[in-house]
Amino acid sequence: MKTIGIFYATLTKTTVGIVDEIEFFLKKDDFKTFNVKNGVKEIENFENLILVTPTYQVGEAHAAWMNNLKKLEEIDFTGKVVGLVGLGNQFAFGESFCGGIRYLYDIVVKKGGKVVGFTSTDGYHYEETSIIENGKFIGLALDEENQPNLTPKRIGDWITEIKKEFK
Repeated sequence: MKTIGIFYATLTKTTVGIVDEIEFFLKKDDFKTFNVKNGVKEIENFENLILVTPTYQVGEAHAAWMNNLKKLEEIDFTGKVVGLVGLGNQFAFGESFCGGIRYLYDIVVKKGGKVVGFTSTDGYHYEETSIIENGKFIGLALDEENQPNLTPKRIGDWITEIKKEFK
């Protein structure tokens, strides 16, 4: 398997914890981790990607991603396989739960990438969200505020599935 590039948007305790969990489940694989604030162009160097963002405002990706959307749009994602991870609070922000990954999804698909790792909406309690396609989330949706006990299993199951799709 080729190297997996993990790109995240912020150094909050929650995001670092999620990235650490992802790395734990990838422990036998070759991966490199980047803060998108400093390394969005590094995306070009990977065929297999995991993009992580918490959701801010009303369904926006973290500012580090939002500030780099133009650079992201310049990347050719043709041939790239991408898994998306969104963090959010399904109760406090149930009207835009994990909506930040929609920005990433739209660019990756528009620029020729293949998004993998769609997950079930079962077990979540949100009002609405922009991240549903064909009845599933467009990536892994995590709520560390209300369901932290479910996160390790969700990440482990998700990593197992997306690794089957990676080149």
